[in-house]
Amino acid sequence: PEGIRFAADRLGVNVSELVLVGDFVFDVLAGERAGAVTVFLSNRQGQNHPRADFIIGTLAELVDILRMGLSLPPGKLPNAFLVQFLEEFAVDDPAVRIGPGTGEDTAVVEAGGAELLVMTSDPITFAAHAAGIYAVAVNANDMATSGALPRWMITTLLFPNGTAPSEIRHLMGDLYAACRRWDIALCGGHTEITDAVSRPVAVGTLVGTVSRQGLVDKRRIRPGDVLLMTKSAGLEGTAVLAREFGERLREHGIPEEVLDRASAVLSQITVLEEARVCTSFAATSALHDVTEGGIATALTELSQAGGYGLRVDLEVIPVSEDTRCIAEALGIDPLGLIGSGSLLICCRPAEAPVLFEAIRSRGIPVQRIGEVIDREPGVEAHRSGVPETFPSFEVDEITRLFG
Repeated sequence: PEGIRFAADRLGVNVSELVLVGDFVFDVLAGERAGAVTVFLSNRQGQNHPRADFIIGTLAELVDILRMGLSLPPGKLPNAFLVQFLEEFAVDDPAVRIGPGTGEDTAVVEAGGAELLVMTSDPITFAAHAAGIYAVAVNANDMATSGALPRWMITTLLFPNGTAPSEIRHLMGDLYAACRRWDIALCGGHTEITDAVSRPVAVGTLVGTVSRQGLVDKRRIRPGDVLLMTKSAGLEGTAVLAREFGERLREHGIPEEVLDRASAVLSQITVLEEARVCTSFAATSALHDVTEGGIATALTELSQAGGYGLRVDLEVIPVSEDTRCIAEALGIDPLGLIGSGSLLICCRPAEAPVLFEAIRSRGIPVQRIGEVIDREPGVEAHRSGVPETFPSFEVDEITRLFG
């Protein structure tokens, strides 16, 4: 083990951060005694080494092991890892009708009787202002995409050291008022001051019910379905940026009236009304709300959850002038900006015009942005009829700013 400890010292790292790869028994023993992660290379000889952390047949297999040890950027767990982990820890309870998966907003379980139980959970980690309102809205949005009625909520509230009781009371008041607004019972939870966080974190878990016939399951989408989008891209991000980065935006010359309008967008971050309209149409095949990663990530998730490809016309994706103005000032892309308040809708083509008008008649902007196509999951992007690379965001654009 001395040679491995020497290597760690020369590299300036803890020995536990080293990976020792060897094709001989004493290599693995030395790595183990030094405290390194050990990989036994069998060279496809069928050899085994029960004390190694990993066993591989070729060096090419080492890549995935090394990726597991690299630091992740802030934001949601990348989908590649999410898919891998969910396959490894599969749910085998027969009562679970819709379990965890990429693009799935909720879990649905059999509770007995005529109704299904629907559950969802989301944290608010970046918005100090109105975190309670965000916590209720984003969870209620997830619930709405399944056609369910949100009914009960519990929350875990984490505050940094130095927080005053008045700040906690204010956040609780926001939570209570938002729950009252949407007829949700705030049932309980946990509140703690901890040095594990540097700003308030609100984690909401929402439970609701839906009739068996009323459940909206993304696996119902079919090629030819029309793809609609309500409101505009980056709604939630626009409100957060205006509230959290106001001074910086003023320094960039953003007018006060733009910041005022952008801050007011907070009132538009729910999709409950348009979701209720959609669930009244049997032709609605899927609903997906736009959250972290923006409209670009949401489209990818919808495609993966539905099992088909999407063809999207980039030039018709609506982006407000205020969002464009703020995004340009901060050097971010609106298509990768967190967008609660916007709803993606898949609908059978024959009923799409009627649904379109029903949504618009409620004063909710809606735009046809593409269609479902018969190909493997993924997004085929076009701009004015010309194929274009679809944007991908490893982390939400707003996360880069907070980072």
